[in-house]
Amino acid sequence: MTYLYLKADIYPDLSKREEVEAAYAELMRASLSEPGCLLYDLVVDPENPVVWHMFEKWESKAAWDDHMQTQHVAKIRELEPSLVITPTVLNFYTSVLSAADRS
Repeated sequence: MTYLYLKADIYPDLSKREEVEAAYAELMRASLSEPGCLLYDLVVDPENPVVWHMFEKWESKAAWDDHMQTQHVAKIRELEPSLVITPTVLNFYTSVLSAADRS
């Protein structure tokens, strides 16, 4: 199986930090309950706290495609322009080796 990985670079409006954290916490909770979601984590580099990174791991591109059609993704898309200072950048990656190859 080849997994789909995603690193979303988020540029939050830190003057609204509590609102931003609440919105992304809701997105994370809902996303983690979806079929095919293996990882959904928001992190910040202490050296560069103005950029947050959402790391995601999905069983397949199809699982991520389904995720993108959910209500919680629609909600964050609607809220995001008021929560960030520049648009989020999505970076996609795929496994080089399948899970079986790593064993």
